[in-house]
Amino acid sequence: MTVPQPGCCWSRRHDPVFCYCPSQAPGTDDSALVGLYGSSTVTASRTPRIAAIGKASWHRLSVVDSYPARGGSAIVQAEHSQPGGTASTAVALARLGAEVSFAGIVGNDAEGAALRAFLDAEGIDSGWLAVRQGQPTDTSTIITGGGSPDRTVLWRPGAHIVRGDRLDIAAAFDHDVVFLDMADAPLRRFLTDLPAHTLPRTRLVGSLSDLVNAGLPDALEVAMRHDVLLGAERDVEALADAATLDEAVATIQSKMRGSNLRSLVVFRGARGCRICLPAEMWDIHGFPVARRAGASADTAFTVGIIYGVARRWPWPEVGRFANAAEVLSIQALDSHDRLPSLAEVRTFLEHHPTGTAP
Repeated sequence: MTVPQPGCCWSRRHDPVFCYCPSQAPGTDDSALVGLYGSSTVTASRTPRIAAIGKASWHRLSVVDSYPARGGSAIVQAEHSQPGGTASTAVALARLGAEVSFAGIVGNDAEGAALRAFLDAEGIDSGWLAVRQGQPTDTSTIITGGGSPDRTVLWRPGAHIVRGDRLDIAAAFDHDVVFLDMADAPLRRFLTDLPAHTLPRTRLVGSLSDLVNAGLPDALEVAMRHDVLLGAERDVEALADAATLDEAVATIQSKMRGSNLRSLVVFRGARGCRICLPAEMWDIHGFPVARRAGASADTAFTVGIIYGVARRWPWPEVGRFANAAEVLSIQALDSHDRLPSLAEVRTFLEHHPTGTAP
């Protein structure tokens, strides 16, 4: 594999061509960064446009003084409410500075109204957030705190977007990135099979967890229809029916030739991430900072990847940016607001250099 050297431009056959000045990485100032793919150009002068389609959940967080043992009790120190699921991803992307549109379903209830108001206050286009009569909004009560990575989730399943719900396909695919994160398999199959996502300007980024958890017989086939696939290590292994990550990556890479999929991103927690192209691969090391045992923040990591893809940054820089976003979210584990801003990620990157292993 070829690793870019300081001061040089670099490219690859199987992924967008990037012109990149290493002295002006995403961690500092991306004004010199330009990504080209066909006729599409994304520069720092234009805000990246991202459409997120998926779960509209409302989360109530109770932060306790000490996480209770089984059958124990704790004192609630603070309570907060905020979007969860894909709606939380949309909020995090907006706070990084992206122009975000969100498509999902809520119930005709107070939680649905609160979720819509929250998205509107964050500057997110909620015009595709529809109401389903007769079903509640998907809601979770989450108990966390006490310096522990553990949490208890009380989930009330509710309305979610499915095939047949009204969705402006042309408008959705007129974004730089379309993020798919829905549980409904027919809708995922439909959207990934559309010819629209092969347009030069659009990247179809998909989360892997729902595909794997649903036990779909054609999960691997559907996964290969995305441009970029995101998943935790265990989900990637399950998708490929493999015993190890190396085996899973080899299986998926062999299927990339002739498919839409061009990039696989594996989230590895404290170890960082692995990014795989048809003929290339990087292990992007996690940052050597203190973290609580077992703690991870896959939402923040996912957001970092989506934002980097929308910016058309080189893959090593995308991985580094996502790792930084995840660490910042971990450090705010007991906070109701765990979503870092772009300025916070840039500052962290400036003060925490890390290496990339080919």
